[in-house]
Amino acid sequence: MAAAAALAVTPAGAQTWRFDPSISLQETVTNNVNLDPTASRRSDLVTQITPTLRFAEKGPRISVDGTVRVPVLLYAKTGADNDKVLPLANVVGDLAIVANFFHVEAAATVAQQFFNPFGAQPSDFANATQNRYRTTTYRVSPYIKGVTPGNTSYELRNNDVWTNLSGAPIATENSRYVQWTGKAANTQGRYGWEADFDDTDIRFNEQNSIQTQLVRFAPIYNVDPQLRLRASVGYEDNQFTLTDSRGAIYGAGFEWHPGIRTNIVGNYEHRFFGSAYLLSLDHRTPLTVWNVRFGRNITSYPQQITTLPPGVDVASYVNALFLSRFPDPAERQRAVDDFISNRGLPLTLSNPLSLYAQQILLQESQTATAGLIGARNSVFFTVFNARSEQIEGSGNPLQSPRALSNNTQTGANIIWAHNLTPSVILTGIIGGFRTVALA
Repeated sequence: MAAAAALAVTPAGAQTWRFDPSISLQETVTNNVNLDPTASRRSDLVTQITPTLRFAEKGPRISVDGTVRVPVLLYAKTGADNDKVLPLANVVGDLAIVANFFHVEAAATVAQQFFNPFGAQPSDFANATQNRYRTTTYRVSPYIKGVTPGNTSYELRNNDVWTNLSGAPIATENSRYVQWTGKAANTQGRYGWEADFDDTDIRFNEQNSIQTQLVRFAPIYNVDPQLRLRASVGYEDNQFTLTDSRGAIYGAGFEWHPGIRTNIVGNYEHRFFGSAYLLSLDHRTPLTVWNVRFGRNITSYPQQITTLPPGVDVASYVNALFLSRFPDPAERQRAVDDFISNRGLPLTLSNPLSLYAQQILLQESQTATAGLIGARNSVFFTVFNARSEQIEGSGNPLQSPRALSNNTQTGANIIWAHNLTPSVILTGIIGGFRTVALA
């Protein structure tokens, strides 16, 4: 059951606000509400009421796009232990201080995460688990961006990010990182070049900062409009809590666009930890979207929380399907939101967990996702494998159990939605995951 309304307001300055409130009701019957062993499991009827507000504003200097959801969970039998409110939010705004040059971008995200990769990870909110916790992330990013008369594009950005944790099953610390990035490029003609740098300082409340600095230069060769080749050379300086490393880096890569609906990107680079690489394939047709990705690189918990949602974002795949049908981004986003709601699709698919650790992690991952859209049927499939390992000496290993971050996560799920009528949807979900600690 859902109800929705839209309201557009046009104040002075020709700015247009759009509000789309809605509310949904979901009833779930489960024979094991707390995911307990068979001998102690309990059944329950779970009522989920979810008020939602989507809003957007587009003006000459200001743009805002956000969604706020507040699922309220009511349990018929275990309400004293399990009744809860699980807020979700994603808001992004941009203010042009100087048009086409100096901007300030800000974002706020509230998400529900799973903490322990060996613990319960139910596919929706109906099943209660102590493994769930909430992250609240705030980001402020002033940046300058433009193009010189000689067709050299440039961007200088400062990302200030704060992440707060609440409700985690063990004691945790909030984190902050400050990142400076810069990029300049001129890719016109047969030969071109790119140059970039990244300076990141990561801090937890009670630990010294973790700093990484990297600068590189890449000559580019445009074989044809579809194929671009690049090589890269640079230098890195990494200062971790108990050790540091520095030295030259080098690599090569390519971008291939064999058609307007297909993108293939590959990059390799030699770093202090060995090989870093990325290979991705994106392909779409009018009714399908496909993505395959292989990667190996270092990361940290606050960076994972900022850049990755707690699951593969279904909206991004539906957005790709609607790209040619709705050229205007705002109109396309509304169509995507309506489609997901009308088809009864979940917001995310299974994904490796963001692992809480106050160290730098080396991650090697493989993921594949496919989405198929028909007149009455929608199917989304994802499979993943991710191997994570703490970089030795990058922090105090006593801050968190090593098995939480040194492991391999493997999983897959299939989601099928069938519209019996325009207002009645049948949805089926099958999924599984396995976590194995490294020796």
